[in-house]
Amino acid sequence: MTAILSNADPFRLEAAIAQNHSDLFYLDALAKGGMVRQETGCSWTYIPEEQCGDILFPKQLNGTAALDAMFDFYRTHPVRDLCCWSLNPPETTDLDVLLLARGFQPGWKPCWMALEISAIRPSFVAPADLVIKPDNEMSLSAIAGLPYAGNNDLGNKNLPQLNPKQVQRFVALKQGRVVAQTLMLFGGGVAGIYNVGVVPEYSRQGIGKAIVTAACLHAFQEGYHYVTLNANSNGRPLYEQLGFKWINDGLTWSITDDRLNTRSPGPAQVALAEAIGKGDLTMLDSLPATDLNVPLCNGMRPLELAAHFRQTICAEWLIAHGALCSVLDAWDMGWRDRSAALLADDPEAVNQLYGVYQYTLLHVAAERNDSVLAQLVLSFDPNLQLRDMVYQGTALEWARHLQRKEIEALIGIHMSGVSD
Repeated sequence: MTAILSNADPFRLEAAIAQNHSDLFYLDALAKGGMVRQETGCSWTYIPEEQCGDILFPKQLNGTAALDAMFDFYRTHPVRDLCCWSLNPPETTDLDVLLLARGFQPGWKPCWMALEISAIRPSFVAPADLVIKPDNEMSLSAIAGLPYAGNNDLGNKNLPQLNPKQVQRFVALKQGRVVAQTLMLFGGGVAGIYNVGVVPEYSRQGIGKAIVTAACLHAFQEGYHYVTLNANSNGRPLYEQLGFKWINDGLTWSITDDRLNTRSPGPAQVALAEAIGKGDLTMLDSLPATDLNVPLCNGMRPLELAAHFRQTICAEWLIAHGALCSVLDAWDMGWRDRSAALLADDPEAVNQLYGVYQYTLLHVAAERNDSVLAQLVLSFDPNLQLRDMVYQGTALEWARHLQRKEIEALIGIHMSGVSD
């Protein structure tokens, strides 16, 4: 095991976070009867029972041989859930390009945080009858409402029992009932906290802070100086109140269906996507002609891919060779005037539906908190009753849910003007 970290700067802490996360995924895969593969600069897991895997913090690769070998493995094994984790910036050149070309979609950004345990601030009041204890044996899967308690959840099935020296789970009980849990893994020279979950009806009582504090103090007793974790937007304020500090945001990419088994991208599609992502016009000119309006394996059209990578020259090349440019494509390329011109030429385009959500430009503006886009869209009198196909919400409902106050106000002013 890596030596315990002390007097660490943010760079060493970030590297420790990556190693700790990797250790968790390795141990979880093995505990569930899965496998761990390690090539030069590229390590990944596979759990047959769950048809899932994780690619963990790829380092500098000498060409794409290791990456292609990994994808060959996944193509020949049933898989419906893949995630690639990376530091930011990635340690592999053009990692975003390489992954999107092979079917991945951009994912969320983990929020890496760390606490020097000696600086913990346990200034909170927990219920007097709350009992927190280490427990690696109790089964949590039947506890109603407890987050991260399912057997398929990361770190639950067999992991605490099989690795008691490296993994310690904590449970919180109130009047004898389990109301919260967390998992601590020692690795990379730090103690990593995962699966902080409180039964909803017991939330906002200080229980989350209490169980995290108990885990941190346990790590301190074991000789560790730092606790690390990956926070979401709801949890970050809680951790900051305890003294955790933001280190960096990571990067992820994901595949959430069986595309690698059923419609894996061929060499020509990979070459097209890589040429777009790298801005390689010479490569684009050399490729055989293809329909540039058909989505790639990752669900993005070539022009959407160019917008993602901000490859303006490639975008113009694609349009010149038959790619259709939507209002959103133009907006994402930074072509504000062209977006307005497209709407002026075809006002009905203001109600066009986009992406997997099948939502409108105004939904997009709310999601991104882009008030300038919202103003442009509203100037073309969109249909405000249109709902997305996933959450069945209007753009106004999206703005309210996401607390986009300015966009909510803009929609309200527009509705008032229309009603007058």
